[in-house]
Amino acid sequence: MYDIIRESSYLPPPFANSPLFPLLLMSLAAQKNAPSNTQTASSIRSSYDFIVVGAGSAGATVAARLSELPCVSVLLLEAGKRPPVVNDVPFFGRAFWLTDLDWTYKTTPQRYTGRLLKDRQVPWPLGKGLGGSGLINAELYVRGNEKNYDDWEQQGAKGWSYEEVLPYFKKLEDFRYPEFLLNGRHATSGPITIEKPKYYPKIKGHLYEAVESIGYEILDSNGPRQTGFYDTEANIRDGQRCSAAKGYLVPAENRTNLHILPNAFVHKIIIQSKTAVGVSFKVNGQMYDVFAKKEVIVSAGSTKTPQLLMLSGIGPQKDLQRLGIPVIANLPVGLNLQEHCSTYNSFEVYSNNMYPRPEEAIETFIGNRSGYLASPEGVIALAFLKDSYIRPKIDFPNYQLYFFLGGALDVERTFNIQKYAYDQIFAPYENKTFLTCFSSVLQPKSRGYVKLLSSNPEDPPLINPNYFAHPQDLKDMVEGMKTCHRIAMTKPLQNVGARPFQTVYPGCEKYLGNTDSYFACQAGSIVTTMSHTVGTAKMGAIDDPSTVVDPELKVKGIKHLRVVDASIMPIVPSGNTNIPTIMVAEKASDIIKSTLRC
Repeated sequence: MYDIIRESSYLPPPFANSPLFPLLLMSLAAQKNAPSNTQTASSIRSSYDFIVVGAGSAGATVAARLSELPCVSVLLLEAGKRPPVVNDVPFFGRAFWLTDLDWTYKTTPQRYTGRLLKDRQVPWPLGKGLGGSGLINAELYVRGNEKNYDDWEQQGAKGWSYEEVLPYFKKLEDFRYPEFLLNGRHATSGPITIEKPKYYPKIKGHLYEAVESIGYEILDSNGPRQTGFYDTEANIRDGQRCSAAKGYLVPAENRTNLHILPNAFVHKIIIQSKTAVGVSFKVNGQMYDVFAKKEVIVSAGSTKTPQLLMLSGIGPQKDLQRLGIPVIANLPVGLNLQEHCSTYNSFEVYSNNMYPRPEEAIETFIGNRSGYLASPEGVIALAFLKDSYIRPKIDFPNYQLYFFLGGALDVERTFNIQKYAYDQIFAPYENKTFLTCFSSVLQPKSRGYVKLLSSNPEDPPLINPNYFAHPQDLKDMVEGMKTCHRIAMTKPLQNVGARPFQTVYPGCEKYLGNTDSYFACQAGSIVTTMSHTVGTAKMGAIDDPSTVVDPELKVKGIKHLRVVDASIMPIVPSGNTNIPTIMVAEKASDIIKSTLRC
């Protein structure tokens, strides 16, 4: 039933080699994590009403919603494959970085940060498979701030105010927090299940005692007020990952008007007389063309969507001409990239073994879907905060904190740190589990880009988030790091021995004793992406030269072509972007359906 070799290849040896590993896989079988009723290249038709490119959080949603209409046919193309069963364990999200579920990209060398990273490049995890980046993320259920969406509308994205998008957030929800349902902001009948992870390490109680001692409020940050500490909500169903593939595609997989084709790498949108008429894609080394009678919908994500548009002749004229690509529409594709970068403070605590041994963890997870394997990548708490305020008058936080239990080897594997820096900072803590506080900038003012490296679709794009190009972003980052430190120094966490790492970042020695300067040096040394990339096919007014799509997500100047994914977001939401991406797809589906008559 399971390919044990493939399943185990994704995990660290203590789990992969555990005698309980086969039992873990069997316990996951009650939920189907992706559709198995998929097509082969030889079985697809020559044309469909709609072709959707990308089966990630947006593409899975829009394909499933359109196929609810029996009078239309939908082809969903995905470059990756069906995810392994073990992907359903919430803790293992990061284990799938740098695997065949990840495009394994890196940024260009960063000018203002990355001093201690190899070649100053930041790893850029990007999901590849049925479920997209929802397969490799931390499953955190976050909508963002109401003001984000009102700002979208004020900038020309008419119809996208918070009042107008709230019904679509509710439409996607199967919300299982009885205590928060009373606030009127949630619903219970949607495809994406939201639960509280059953993960209650002792340190969580001390952490909450610490933040309450300062005066922070613990609340539903998806409710009436965002600012405060957030008792984690996650897109988890009965203890297992609930990606868009599970929530939308599995219930739809047997519809005869929906064909799902994995391992199909789209190279180009076929455009004739400024009208999108189909796509060209590769399966197992062979090229195919399929045609769209109504629309091509690009849902490949904020990195792959601009790459595909530019390869198809839609993008900045000078850049396309430089690569010999005929220009069909001169649009600012790939610009306006925004992303929540992050860096971290780590703290020792008394216990050197806060994780139980793998066999015990597997037993606990199999028994009642609890313990650290049930946690979203070990996260125990989140916070959305504004400067040094405890309860600011204006509910618009400028940084986000993530608290989780981690280990040094996780850092070495995923963050591309130079060996000498890793040896100096983290190696002394290799045999310990420690509390880490990530600080992430919520309202970045820096803007980057995605550009083509070449005209070859198989080459990775050039990705430059341009972190800290605007000095305010570094100030916000430092403010978050200072808050991490302030919380760790409270009595409740001091009582469990919390103290900052005693190792020093190479090159930052001269700043010891000056908290702001030292933290700024840390942030300039090591950062990581939070994979919240947006903006590279900006939505807004059709006469705005900075936009690529109009408020109905139609690509300007090209008929029958829409973009439906996070790339259309004009401003990055204040928080994790997976759920806002599904919201965009829900709303887009209704916009498209309104043009159809069955």
